[in-house]
Amino acid sequence: MQILYFYENLARMKRFLIVLAAAIIMLPVQAQKTKVSESVEKIGDGKNNCLVVTITGANEDDVAKAWKDKMKDTGGKISGKKEMFVDDASLPSVSSNTIDIYSVIEEKDGNVRFMVAFNLGGAYLNSKEHSSGYKSAEKMIYDFAVSQAKSAVEKKIEAQKDVISKTAKNIENLTKDNEKLAKDIEDYKKRIEDAEKSIEKNKSDIETGNKDLEDQNKALKDLEKNLGEVD
Repeated sequence: MQILYFYENLARMKRFLIVLAAAIIMLPVQAQKTKVSESVEKIGDGKNNCLVVTITGANEDDVAKAWKDKMKDTGGKISGKKEMFVDDASLPSVSSNTIDIYSVIEEKDGNVRFMVAFNLGGAYLNSKEHSSGYKSAEKMIYDFAVSQAKSAVEKKIEAQKDVISKTAKNIENLTKDNEKLAKDIEDYKKRIEDAEKSIEKNKSDIETGNKDLEDQNKALKDLEKNLGEVD
């Protein structure tokens, strides 16, 4: 009955830990909404207009790999990693001509600051002069950032699930060990009880044996006496 109660508690605890871990991990994402802003930064061939976004919980290596994979679809020539350059990229929703795309990835305090500039050939993409293309680029950067933020959370959830699974497994192993030890104790108690009974029986047998030995010694003496009396 006690074992059943323990396992019921263990199952409840595992469910609680999973929900709690997911809730804790999700808090930063809920607190920081993804927002793409326009800024002038040192990017490309100088200080230029670009789009900037903070990707919550991500790391620069994952973001760089994902962005490179995305840029492959543009058909441009890619060079660099954390400071990437895509030459003659094709993004019809941003510009009807091929463009050069610059990106800078900076990791800080567990987040990634991601900057992207689009050189249209004589001018950098901005919201005032290129409203339609800017909105398209803004959506592309936003969707990418959200995807990376979600991916970062999913990785943390999987890692936390692994921790919980290992902890739960450890608890189960300890429980099995305790059950075995408890069984061993019961076995030892039974063996001790049997041994105590055997000791008592042996004591009784020893007393009986001693009495028999006395009788046998007396009988021997009587026989020896009889032997001496034979003439």
